[in-house]
Amino acid sequence: MALHTPLVAIAVTSAAVLALTGGSTASALTPAPTPVPRPTTTSSDEGRVPAQDRQFLTQAHQGNLTEIAAGKAAQSKGKANAVRSIGAMLVADHTKLDKKLQQVAQRLKVTLPERPTARQQTKAKELDALSGTEFDKAWTKTMIYSHRAALAAIKKEIADGSVPQVKALAKAARPIVQDHLDRLLAAEKALGALSPERPPAILTVSLPETGRAGRK
Repeated sequence: MALHTPLVAIAVTSAAVLALTGGSTASALTPAPTPVPRPTTTSSDEGRVPAQDRQFLTQAHQGNLTEIAAGKAAQSKGKANAVRSIGAMLVADHTKLDKKLQQVAQRLKVTLPERPTARQQTKAKELDALSGTEFDKAWTKTMIYSHRAALAAIKKEIADGSVPQVKALAKAARPIVQDHLDRLLAAEKALGALSPERPPAILTVSLPETGRAGRK
């Protein structure tokens, strides 16, 4: 998932928005508001959920929205088959992850944002201006960076989270996000685009980076 400022900051990622924007390529990376269940909450309701868990729910949700939009953009603009294939996977997987996340947030009465962060949306537009092989390479680098950041956030929630349902979401998302990262690394190698240590952050999940996680 697809779990704010660095997705270049980065990670341009997975699945959601050509369908929501009527198929317009220009708006593919700018997610339309997602209908998020709005629980009846009070400050005391949300106060019962520890800050770490609330932060993870919020940031993972925005990361999912970003990944879905990025995935749809890859399907529409990607030149390489691998980029289009991974894009479709991001859309499908992050849509499922976010559905479960929204259900947990609603039960816990945690209100979720309707859009990615302003920075994520701005960086998405920067990526949308590219095309062809240039788009594929930039998209892949961005997604690799964002998935590493997402894995770090997942690791932090599993270690520091307090709410069992939220920690369960993180544990369920970890192998999926890791699989995405492995495929992205393989795609990057095939494209001949070696990623720098600090690639440009297009679409990044606003999660405090606590280190990089993931198989090598």
